[in-house]
Amino acid sequence: MAPRPFRRFAVVAAMAAMTPTATAQSGSEARPVRNDVPMEGREVLVLRHQRLHKGGHEAYFRLSRDGVWPWFEKIGSRIVGQWKVIHPDGSAEDPEFDHGYRLARYASYDHWKATRQGHLLLGGNGPDYERSREALRARSHYSAGSDGAHFLEGVTATTTVYFMPALEDTYETGAEQQSTGPFPVRNDVAWPAPEIVAVDRLEVRKGQAKSVIESGVRDVWPYLEKVGARPIGLWMEIFPPESGFEASPDHDTLFHMVRYAGYEHWKAARPESVATMGGDGRDYEAYRRAQRLLRSGTTGRRVMFLQGHLYHSPPKFMPGIREAFRRVP
Repeated sequence: MAPRPFRRFAVVAAMAAMTPTATAQSGSEARPVRNDVPMEGREVLVLRHQRLHKGGHEAYFRLSRDGVWPWFEKIGSRIVGQWKVIHPDGSAEDPEFDHGYRLARYASYDHWKATRQGHLLLGGNGPDYERSREALRARSHYSAGSDGAHFLEGVTATTTVYFMPALEDTYETGAEQQSTGPFPVRNDVAWPAPEIVAVDRLEVRKGQAKSVIESGVRDVWPYLEKVGARPIGLWMEIFPPESGFEASPDHDTLFHMVRYAGYEHWKAARPESVATMGGDGRDYEAYRRAQRLLRSGTTGRRVMFLQGHLYHSPPKFMPGIREAFRRVP
């Protein structure tokens, strides 16, 4: 069935024009809330697959951004981004559906469960909740199902500054590049290109996931940042009952997500060629050590490319409704 975006968008646009009292509770019992202080927990990310009708990804994203996500962010989740699977490497596309992924952060697995079960106790059912529900219904028009959700624990990248001092060497221009190094570099201006996200799915031997994650964050990320890539995170998959996937007895699965300025940037940043952008200083030596550790522990690897939208959790002003309530004894 082909998407019918205009009718659904008209519903959401009409909702946006309503006053709070026009949408409040939609005839249901009012459920105001008060909240406790944040609970401690281990952060969990959920990378959820979406099977979408052809051409529906942008509409799906806009309904999510403008209708669904503000309420879910109010109850403590954080959306990282929404992307569509692309095939710049020439791999085969699904002729019937587009495929998308949403990445969201939760304070813990219990937090994720609470956003699905008894979520009204977290955020109440004011007009913001009603808008989220309507956007969910409208969004389902573009959806054709899901292959499931990957639950992840590990390290989510934040904006970090790195001081990597220059080595006190001097160089002179040569007729050709030396075969044994050193390989200092200068860089051209940035090439404009649409951003992509590369998702490396790595199968690592049991017991090595923690060391691979630590080495990646410490030694791989700084070098990737220097050559213009931007890590999103490096996590190990966990398998709660709701994931839809099963753990392997032979390996753990890591997900490494990195942003690149286009497919050509990703190709240039491969381990065998990245020194032509970043040079072969001690930072590169650390990067290479981390790559060797990764290779020694990896039994399988698949890469997927995404293009879409990072969501920077912009501020939202959702004023309280001037209503009066009393606590029930």
